[in-house]
Amino acid sequence: MSRELRRNPALSMIGIVAMVIAYVLAFTVLSDTNMASKFENGVVPPGADVAGVRVAAVGSIVAALGAWVSVVAGRAIIPIVLVLVASAPFALLSLFTLQLAW
Repeated sequence: MSRELRRNPALSMIGIVAMVIAYVLAFTVLSDTNMASKFENGVVPPGADVAGVRVAAVGSIVAALGAWVSVVAGRAIIPIVLVLVASAPFALLSLFTLQLAW
């Protein structure tokens, strides 16, 4: 069997770690005090810098996409299932964080 057709456990592990990073970035947006104020009042307080929050919101989606690419390239079934299960709530979470960031 050629090297290309074997399973790569390192890629699968990197994919799981990337999904954890995606969740951490999404929860960073939700835990920001300026975003809590926007959630309660509908507007960001004057003088608040939201660039970092926007980067975290987009970065979480990029990390989730990277997780998918990594676990699919690793070709192991269990990490693919784990990332699939983690992606369902993350899809709703990412929509919510993107709406808060913009």
